[in-house]
Amino acid sequence: MEKIATAKQTVSKGAVLRAFGIFFVAAVLIVASALLKFFFIEKIKLTQNKGFAYLLFSASIILILLSHFVYVVSSRSVLLGNLRLFTATYTAITLAVIANIYLEAVNIYLMPVMFSALIMATIARGRDAFMANIFSNVLVFFILLTQNYLIGDVEYTSIIALITVGLAAGTIASYWISNDTKRLKFLGKGLLIGVFSVGVVYLIVTVFGGEVPTLRNLGFLAAGKLGQVLVAFVLQPVFETGFNLVTNTRLVELTDHNMPLIKRLKEEAPGTFNHSLAVANFAEICASAIGENPYLARACAYYHDVGKLANSIYFKENQAAGNPHDGLLPEVSAEIIRSHTTEGKKLCDQYHIPPEVSNVTVQHHGTLPIYIFFNKAKQLTDGAVDIADYSYHGHTPVSKIAAIIMLCDSSEAAIRAMDNPDPERVDKLLRKLISDRIEGGQFDDCDISLRDLDTIRQTIISAYGGQFHKRLRYPGGEEK
Repeated sequence: MEKIATAKQTVSKGAVLRAFGIFFVAAVLIVASALLKFFFIEKIKLTQNKGFAYLLFSASIILILLSHFVYVVSSRSVLLGNLRLFTATYTAITLAVIANIYLEAVNIYLMPVMFSALIMATIARGRDAFMANIFSNVLVFFILLTQNYLIGDVEYTSIIALITVGLAAGTIASYWISNDTKRLKFLGKGLLIGVFSVGVVYLIVTVFGGEVPTLRNLGFLAAGKLGQVLVAFVLQPVFETGFNLVTNTRLVELTDHNMPLIKRLKEEAPGTFNHSLAVANFAEICASAIGENPYLARACAYYHDVGKLANSIYFKENQAAGNPHDGLLPEVSAEIIRSHTTEGKKLCDQYHIPPEVSNVTVQHHGTLPIYIFFNKAKQLTDGAVDIADYSYHGHTPVSKIAAIIMLCDSSEAAIRAMDNPDPERVDKLLRKLISDRIEGGQFDDCDISLRDLDTIRQTIISAYGGQFHKRLRYPGGEEK
């Protein structure tokens, strides 16, 4: 497939080093937590002949976690480019390991063995939640086996049963819950998996352990397996907000019309708000058509023009009567218009909008010229006019979503300005819009293909199809 751009996402050495620092902190916290438990809860004395064992234990913990880091570097380098998500992943693993080993001291059946999977299920991809769950359970298994060995009380059946269920149930949670956008749906599915876990643990211990768990242990088992779902349910929005993460759930919340910045747009720049709604409808469809996240596309469309709040009256869609640009020099007008991209980024940052959404505000016009004021300037002067002075100072799109917003934004405005648009005229218009942006190098920094662009063009035409049909004339002469 022919590509518009050949640029690939690369991860800097600085990003790898920062990620390694986070990994190292997580490893130290896990080792320290395990040793503190050994010394102060399990009362295992640090004797001379056990010193080497503790050193070997600590090194093993670091090596196990290092395996996960190597996996990320080799197979999921995208996480290294998103330090917020990387930090959230290692925070979830660390929390899960510490929670498991300390709750085991209360009662082994209380262990929340799929805790990391439940936290990660909606804030990361299924494979990332799956791997986090795998390694957190391996770490817990190793720590508990070491603990039992040092104590001399070797009882493996319950540990193996719980870890097995943690791996199985965590895998189900990682993939079954990953695409949910409603928190209550997550809660319902999580509780179902929890009930399943209780039954499987009871069955394994009964069949292979030869001892039926007491009523008290069954209570701990139910509390551990169902309680972890409730705690993860509470922690997920904390992770999303604390690490400023993009999840489908949060993206849906960001497009709520009562969100502060969207509410301001609706009240202070209603024309821009309606334009953003129209762009969002088409961006969502286009994203689905080329396999991108439709929730992210809709959220980016909602926020792409929030910078117009700074000078809303200077934008056509917000002008009830008269055009304030008529009394301004073209260079002043151009500066007002193009500043809405950088002002949008500032506003998004002020309102803590995730970068995946806010960055589109400075990318959706790229470095395109503002021809209306460029041409006006040429008419007013006999000298040469630098087109750079009448071009946007943003960044060209670096993602397919940003490219979609660029095309849906310009096409929505252009088609709305057409008299009696029909499919042929719209198709011709879209082909020119796409061609101009390709020739202008607007897609050089994003990995979008000609096939993607053609699919977007056809999708926009289909989406606007409802505007091409003839209106029905009802009795009385009015059109409906």
